[in-house]
Amino acid sequence: MTTSLSVSVKWKYRLIRALCLSLLFFLCAPASAKVYVAEPLLVAQPTYAGMQFYVYKPYDMPKDWYATFDGYPVTKNGDGVWVYGTYSGPVLRPTGYIVGSVIPSLAGLSPWTRSVQVSSVTTLPQTAGPGVAVRQPRGEVYANANTNATSTYVPDWFFNSRFMALGNWKPSVDRVGILHKPVVPLAWKGNRPRVIYAWNGRVWHQLTAREGQRPIDVLRENLYALTQMVNHNKFIWYEADVPVLSQQAIAWGYYWMGEIVPAR
Repeated sequence: MTTSLSVSVKWKYRLIRALCLSLLFFLCAPASAKVYVAEPLLVAQPTYAGMQFYVYKPYDMPKDWYATFDGYPVTKNGDGVWVYGTYSGPVLRPTGYIVGSVIPSLAGLSPWTRSVQVSSVTTLPQTAGPGVAVRQPRGEVYANANTNATSTYVPDWFFNSRFMALGNWKPSVDRVGILHKPVVPLAWKGNRPRVIYAWNGRVWHQLTAREGQRPIDVLRENLYALTQMVNHNKFIWYEADVPVLSQQAIAWGYYWMGEIVPAR
């Protein structure tokens, strides 16, 4: 009788203990989920050979979206390239800014947040049109004496029809960048383009690639010729032109690749 009672008490104790643990689990589960963050994931950026960076997946991040360690939303596009995201209302949309090509805060992008109010949606800054622009070849921004307001800087190439024709070349262009030295705008399509276009100050000069040749190799082979053309045309690309071109590339629907350094 004593043994039977002892066993019964033990089973009751175990049952109560199990129920308490289960209750504790369900009470704690919602709080744990709110702070759960997956382990950092090291990913490669195929656009830049050798570039790697970490992303992580917040619990409330939309499907196929991740956050960088500085808090900006990123995702892979159809080509397997990591791009930054921006908000369209409360919804995340991929941009043409390749991860590694810009400082996201300077490109007008916003960090990830679960709840986004429509009134605080960040939109990409648009390049000003000719009606409100002041041409400043050296990148200065002057105040309008009549309105006492600052005019928007727009480079001379913005008014050059030959340069701006690039926006209509979607069959042969899907990305835009800047060559490190000589500093000239570049445009091409895909990872193995047939032609790379380089602005030499007057026209978009075509650099023909051999079959299967990488863009970086094409540029490396033509550095001397490009330098000669730029010097001959007395073409100077100013630092202030870079953010304007990056915004214009996005407006055209192209990817912005940032600075291209064809190391030897």
